[in-house]
This record gives sequence, structure tokens and C-alpha cells, in this order.
Amino acid sequence: MPELRSAITAIEIIVGAAAAMLLGDYLGYKLGRWRLALIVGIVALVSIVAFATYAAVVGSN
Repeated sequence: MPELRSAITAIEIIVGAAAAMLLGDYLGYKLGRWRLALIVGIVALVSIVAFATYAAVVGSN
């Protein structure tokens, strides 16, 4: 069964990457590359700050 689980995980990664590429291509066309890059960068920074805050709160317990 570990081989089946590994195969499922590999397929999920491939499908997820393809979906992300298609979504990025579509949004890049609609919004523009620089605007999309700015939005993704801001979302990434907010996610990092939120995770750091969460880790600090959970880690202090």
C-alpha cells in the first residue's frame, strides 16, 4: 500500500501544479504579470506573518 499512497501523492502534486499554472496564466492575462506578482507577493508576506504569529502563540504554551 505505500506504493499506492506515493502514486496518489504524485498525481495530486502534478494536478495541483497544472491547475496553478493554468490559473496563473489566466490571471496573468486578465490582471497583468506585474500586478499578479504584486498580489501574490503580498499574500505570501501576510501568510508568513500570520504563520509566525500563530507559531509564537502556540509555541509559548
